[in-house]
Amino acid sequence: MSSLTSILVIVLNFVRWAGLIVIAIVAIGILIAESARTKLAATRIIGVGASAVLAGVVLWVLPALINYARIDSNSIVPNFPVGYGS
Repeated sequence: MSSLTSILVIVLNFVRWAGLIVIAIVAIGILIAESARTKLAATRIIGVGASAVLAGVVLWVLPALINYARIDSNSIVPNFPVGYGS
């Protein structure tokens, strides 16, 4: 692995973990705000928890999905200028 690759992997892992921490803090904040405002129902707890888990999964998987889309884009749009195809 080159030094640029290792730096980018470190940055990617930092952004992933920081995003998960922010999502957890926001979810806890929403639960506390909802419980202070009204009586907290089980459906709201499940809804906020499921939303936080889904957001965490999307945040973790999104870089890989973008990479797969970038790699597969050459089969849809060829990687050469117009008029130079075979």
